[in-house]
Amino acid sequence: MEQSLILWATDVLWGLLFAVVAVFLLVAGVYMTVGPALRQGRAERRVARSLHKAGLTCLNDLVLKGRHGGLCQIDHLVRLPTGLVVLETCMRSGRLIGRRGARVWRQDLGLEIYHFGNPLLRLNRAMTAVRAALAEADAEDLTVTGQVLVPGRTQFPRGRPEGVAPLGPFLQELRAADADGSAPSASVEQAWTALHDAGLARHRGGPGSWSAMPRRALRRLMADQRTATGVVFLGAGGLMLLALAVGTGLMA
Repeated sequence: MEQSLILWATDVLWGLLFAVVAVFLLVAGVYMTVGPALRQGRAERRVARSLHKAGLTCLNDLVLKGRHGGLCQIDHLVRLPTGLVVLETCMRSGRLIGRRGARVWRQDLGLEIYHFGNPLLRLNRAMTAVRAALAEADAEDLTVTGQVLVPGRTQFPRGRPEGVAPLGPFLQELRAADADGSAPSASVEQAWTALHDAGLARHRGGPGSWSAMPRRALRRLMADQRTATGVVFLGAGGLMLLALAVGTGLMA
């Protein structure tokens, strides 16, 4: 009798531990998926509106093939008469401290301090993905540059790293470069069409299948390392809860 009670209590404790881990993974997955997507989404929409008002031709939220068979999300890609410009949004105000090659930067908002990934590293990955897509389209000789955009009020007390620019002034530079009167060359047009067609999360037109929209949404999530980790946590937590429910049903 005592041995059976001990075995029953042990099974209950293991079940509770399994359930706690599953719930933790689900909560962490929601936090890592929804939070960054909402925050970054607002920043990207703000920049997209600014690009549209400036009259620039651009692709927003472009997902391309990344390194080692993965995915890479490009916030904004602008077409100029002489080449392409990759833009990475970092709409963080206050005081930013970070070096070009550092893995983590710091945001100082007085009493609050936040750490976040170096946006220049994300920009480099995005530019690599764009160049790889151009190489597949036989347009690798096209000029591809990049810039990280921050709010105009953002301060860099230790100096602003090369490759980072305030949103307003840099958009003026892009508009000036686009308004020089020259039309995009044939190679630029070809490359632009190829990149648009290479987008893995863009609407292709037509009715499409019922699963097209979920696939595009999943590709957008998996193209970012933060949200991709959240998706993995959600899947693992969901499978654990499902296994627990099935096991409990079989024991009942």
